[in-house]
Amino acid sequence: MGRVSGKDMEMKRICWLIVAALLGACSPAPRFTDATGQAVSLSDFAGKPLLVNYFAPWCAPCLREMPLLAALHREGQIGVIAINYDPASPAELTALARRHGIAVPLLIPEDESRLPFPRPGALPTSYLLDGEGRLLETLVGELDEARLVALTARVAALP
Repeated sequence: MGRVSGKDMEMKRICWLIVAALLGACSPAPRFTDATGQAVSLSDFAGKPLLVNYFAPWCAPCLREMPLLAALHREGQIGVIAINYDPASPAELTALARRHGIAVPLLIPEDESRLPFPRPGALPTSYLLDGEGRLLETLVGELDEARLVALTARVAALP
């Protein structure tokens, strides 16, 4: 067996990184169903940061932060979507939004294992994604106005 130089090893490593990047780029973006039953893709939110919030109607801190998340969503610098922690149908999401005054898009993931973040172990939990769908930050616990101001400032400082 011949000896492999450091340069050859580096070229081999670069080739594998290129192949991995191409394969990753070819996989479809995670998909969701919205409260109207329509298919939605994570790529539909590309181009600006996205805050993905896991909540449950039995979680008081989750419901307290919803008006702040709706205001953040309306500002437009950061998109906001919410995922009900418990299984729900689109009709149940619509009723849930109406009952609790939730004014951000409610989505059902088709396959949570394909999302760029894990299913949370505590609620509320939010995930900040960059404009290309990559995880930037995990925020565990209730989001208050001060935390959202700090989050908005961090997003504004992104390249």
